[in-house]
Amino acid sequence: MKIKLLVIAVILIIAGNSVIVAFNLKEKEEGNAFMPCVNKANLDAPTVKINIDPYTIVYEGDMIDCDIVGNPAVKYWRINNQSFHETFYGDNPVIFDPEPTPLEDRYINLTVYVENETGNASDTVQVMLKRIFFGDIHWHTTFGDGVYELDTMYQNAVDDNYLDFAASSEHALINPLYAGKPFPIIKMLIDKILGRDPWQIIKNKAVEYYDPGNFTTLLGFEWASSNLFPGGYKWSSNGYEDAGHINFYYKDVYPNAQKYSPLWKLNYDDIFQVMAKEWDKGHLNIGFPHHPLGKIYWFQAYGFGKYIQSIKNIPFIYSTNWSYLARGMENTDARDKILRGVEVYSQWGTSIGQYSNISITWPYLPDSLSNSVCSSNQADAWVENGMWEWSENQLKNRRFVMQAGSDTHKVRRPGSAILNVFKPAGITAAYAVHNTRDEIWDAMNNCSIYGSQLLKIRANVRFDGQMALGRWINCTSPLNITVSAMSTFPGIDHSGRCMCPHGYSQEELNYPISDIWLFKKDRDRGRPWCKVIGHIEPNKNMTVVSYEDYDVEPNDFYYVSIRQKGQELQFGENEYTTFIGPVFIDNIV
Repeated sequence: MKIKLLVIAVILIIAGNSVIVAFNLKEKEEGNAFMPCVNKANLDAPTVKINIDPYTIVYEGDMIDCDIVGNPAVKYWRINNQSFHETFYGDNPVIFDPEPTPLEDRYINLTVYVENETGNASDTVQVMLKRIFFGDIHWHTTFGDGVYELDTMYQNAVDDNYLDFAASSEHALINPLYAGKPFPIIKMLIDKILGRDPWQIIKNKAVEYYDPGNFTTLLGFEWASSNLFPGGYKWSSNGYEDAGHINFYYKDVYPNAQKYSPLWKLNYDDIFQVMAKEWDKGHLNIGFPHHPLGKIYWFQAYGFGKYIQSIKNIPFIYSTNWSYLARGMENTDARDKILRGVEVYSQWGTSIGQYSNISITWPYLPDSLSNSVCSSNQADAWVENGMWEWSENQLKNRRFVMQAGSDTHKVRRPGSAILNVFKPAGITAAYAVHNTRDEIWDAMNNCSIYGSQLLKIRANVRFDGQMALGRWINCTSPLNITVSAMSTFPGIDHSGRCMCPHGYSQEELNYPISDIWLFKKDRDRGRPWCKVIGHIEPNKNMTVVSYEDYDVEPNDFYYVSIRQKGQELQFGENEYTTFIGPVFIDNIV
């Protein structure tokens, strides 16, 4: 195998929506390329030409091919004549942190401006711009086993001005034993007596807090089968393999959309079959399993251990066996209609990395360090194994992508750095033209998303010019993989959002990108191993790098991790990672 890190001049090819780029990481610097003192008579008049077709789809983080003449001292790009942006590599703008597209428009004017001592020039092209929006789509309220009211959670999310979108994912089963306190059952009985329907209230609040273009809400719920609920374990011949936790998200707040608890839908086959029927009714929905390594010593976690000493260490298993989910189910058509990937990080920990040979930031706790929440640490449950399964021929062309959420129960807002008991929130990044329910859900459905640990690390990854996260592609050999990344920064971004999450210091935001890893399926070691085929330490706030893989074969998969340092919150942790991919290879053309 020959892996080559390109350290040559910029190459950019744009054909329609296709972009192929390579960069000189070691020599180029972001920002303006300021002109040295030169005799004015020796300067050429500046010119600029944007080399993309009108109405091309541009994703945040793309580099735009430009021809610039005249050694300009000043250069910048603008969206609809708004702010001046100076993120460049060489002569080519890198479209990070653009202003959002107005709701009434589908296209924006992208202008590149240059100036030297002899004059100035500009060029403008209309493009469709898919910006990155950030959200927390996994958290709980007093309608289930959470501590805070739904209104409190939504209102704090709005007031924090950190998230672009959010979704309550309440347990479809309101269970007093699950919550470890009597309040939910009392509340449920009061709701019944008064004729209140919590599911309808959740729908109503999703409508109430939805502000198209500014703050998006999604309707969702959690199906949570485990060994303390019906489903799996004693209720299935497949035992623990048939149980897990899955969040489902509807495309709209459909009046008749249903939620389904593990009391009535006992296992994976049952729940995917009924959610596929919801889809067929016009209630479009998608599902993401979460905390796939999860194990909790339930009586310890909820403070009962000291009272029930003899059973305090009974584990509450809710891991995800990706091999069973891929090959053990009967209703695979229903699964494929609904399943879109995995929540790779939440307050419980990070479920990828053990079989990729890198350090894991914010890991699950091992048994030796916790009597309450820890990792089941089964090889089949690590996300690397999920990628292996979804790269096999029997699952060809099925979608599978990584995202992240908080799963907070005891913090009064989504998207927070406050730890309470466990770890800071995860957030999902979605590429969309507008911050609307339709477009954010479409991004999730089409796998145009990635997951990040708390911080808004902006990223863009292209494979032979294709934006193909969670999907299968045809590629060339060598396969060109281009990664662009921008770290967090103090203040607000160009959409008016605060860059600092609740409970986090503004002074700890301005760190550069410390690491970018490119991972690939390790055919030599076999399942569930992945290997690092590219690693750089850019130490820059914005960086772009390109790799070539000459050893690409059908059924290979790739994913990317990007890391930056930040505030130390707990356990000595001060690094935050973004997880992007995977991308699967169909054929070499």
